[in-house]
Amino acid sequence: MQAADLWTAVGHAAPADALFVTEAGSNEIPIASYVRPGASLSHMSAVGGGLGFGLPAAVGAQLGAPDRPVLALMGDGSMHYAITSLWTAARYEIPLTIVVSSNEEYGVLKQFADIESTTGVPGLDLPELNIVATAASYGIDAHEATDTDQVAEMLRAGVDDRERPTLINVRTNKAKKVAPRLT
Repeated sequence: MQAADLWTAVGHAAPADALFVTEAGSNEIPIASYVRPGASLSHMSAVGGGLGFGLPAAVGAQLGAPDRPVLALMGDGSMHYAITSLWTAARYEIPLTIVVSSNEEYGVLKQFADIESTTGVPGLDLPELNIVATAASYGIDAHEATDTDQVAEMLRAGVDDRERPTLINVRTNKAKKVAPRLT
């Protein structure tokens, strides 16, 4: 699936009062293009590209705003920097919904390697990570979506389930070159 299709489906299915926490590397530009928060103070993101912010921030956001649906929009690489936040969410029945774009690489880091003429840096490919099994092992209600209708259906079900966290993994195509914002 193209990242644009994933985030368009999320943008259409998300409730108007959703609070979005994003940490998705090469997906940040498509997220900003297709997911429109409906209210002020409805989008949290790590400015500057620090990894490991998204999952713990989403847990904290849901604790801080228990009456609002919190959607964590993650990349497969970035979510592994603080993967134990899944345990916290499951253990304390924090009802956030996590959507993961799995493109099997650290796309932005690969692009920075190209910019710095260090193409081929090891460790930037993430083949065969089983995010659904990993999340389920922590006690998360975890699913794999293969089309945009499933994404929308699973997202709505996750938002409606106020008893436990939900994770939706979506395999997406490798990242297209995105211009880094160095301002």
